[in-house]
Amino acid sequence: MANELTIRRYRPDDGPRVRDLHETAMRDADAYVPGVPDDDLESVTETFLETGGEFLVGELADRIVAMGAFRPVDESASIATFVPDLVDAAVEVTRLRVDPAVQRRGYGRQIYRELEERARSRGFEQVVLDTRPTQTAARGLYDTEGLEAVCRERFEAFDDPFELIFYRKSIADDG
Repeated sequence: MANELTIRRYRPDDGPRVRDLHETAMRDADAYVPGVPDDDLESVTETFLETGGEFLVGELADRIVAMGAFRPVDESASIATFVPDLVDAAVEVTRLRVDPAVQRRGYGRQIYRELEERARSRGFEQVVLDTRPTQTAARGLYDTEGLEAVCRERFEAFDDPFELIFYRKSIADDG
């Protein structure tokens, strides 16, 4: 079916398409910051796949239209500063993007749910993430997926100050 998303693990040759999707989606959300390096997207294998994390892409007709990742959180991670009651077995979900041309079709939700399931199956117990207040579609997704907004911070250290909302959700396997 032409509109059915195929989700698979990132491969090294996906790099240019993943970086293009990131920039396109962030520009569309008015959240792209030119000149800020995206080191994790330059080294996906080392940053995510070799550290116990995951990076998924969603394809339609061999075109990457969605993506998302998670990586284990340790005490040195910047997000650990802002999320209270962080458990030891937590992952940070990041780089959740959908091509603006195919948004509002549930692809972001599919990627998020697959990331959450993979994290849970590996024994992780909590998901944490952050987003900008202006990213209303992302915030709506997080709300409907049961994430709780726990902190809002303003960052002034850059030429263009911005705010982030930090979320968390327990994914502990209680059964």
